[in-house]
Amino acid sequence: MFPSILKLATVIALFCFPMSLLASSVVSLSTPRCQKMQQLGVIQAEAPVQCERLREVRFDYIDFQGKVHRDGSLVVMDAVAPYVSAIFKQLYEIQFPIHQAKPIEHYHGDDKRSMADNNSSAFNYRALTGKRSLSLHAYGLAIDINPQQNPFIEFNAQGMAKFSPLGSEKYANRMRWRLAKQSRMGFAEQVIDIFADNGFLYWGGYWDTPIDYQHFQVSRDMATLMTTLSAPDAKQFFENYVNWHRSCKAMYPLAYSQHRVNDYVHYLKNSLSVKSLTQHYQLKPQAILAALNRPAKRSAICVKQY
Repeated sequence: MFPSILKLATVIALFCFPMSLLASSVVSLSTPRCQKMQQLGVIQAEAPVQCERLREVRFDYIDFQGKVHRDGSLVVMDAVAPYVSAIFKQLYEIQFPIHQAKPIEHYHGDDKRSMADNNSSAFNYRALTGKRSLSLHAYGLAIDINPQQNPFIEFNAQGMAKFSPLGSEKYANRMRWRLAKQSRMGFAEQVIDIFADNGFLYWGGYWDTPIDYQHFQVSRDMATLMTTLSAPDAKQFFENYVNWHRSCKAMYPLAYSQHRVNDYVHYLKNSLSVKSLTQHYQLKPQAILAALNRPAKRSAICVKQY
């Protein structure tokens, strides 16, 4: 679909569904819902985040044909839920198309099935692809968006690329506009700043191998800390994290446009002279909590030095 047609379809959709009726909300998971997730293997007793720390974000979105949908749903950790809600509000406002967004239990926790269905998703208690360590999805702190348009690419020992899901190799060329070709929509590159400004700084498109264009997450350091903190303290931590990013971006716009950034975790480690916030919290929880309640001092520490 050409951009002008998509724009016309979106205008019609907005006329039929005025902005005042469009919404995004955050709700707790019901006991029956949690039981179903357990039965389907989406969450297990050993998962780092249990149902009481998970929230469902419900949102409206526009698909690739310009049609408005009111059934978008992602499950994420409680502390990040308001920011995930803000992300999808902004995606709707800029008319960024999403194919669909169903909770992973719809696919019985099968990430490959979800990707094949071009489904945007978040929480799923599973390991990293091809590894034993847990994915950040298992913490409710990673989001995959439009897997078909934003493929996961692995490389074998000979350097041959394997694209997932099937058929996504046609999006290996990441140019949105190409000479004499139709404009392409739904690329993650278009929304990197929206995710980063709401705490999801780490994008799989930055990686060398594998490359995961659909994937946005927080850092593993902060994931382990946030599961250790109480819900209110994790909320405070993430609020600080987002505010740190936004203020540093305002102070150093050129460096941030070049993705030369240090996050709030780096700032705390530096100010406390520690290597691991989680380990330090286990030894001296009050030191971490006191640091969270002190105003952060922005400086050149915002910028990575190479």
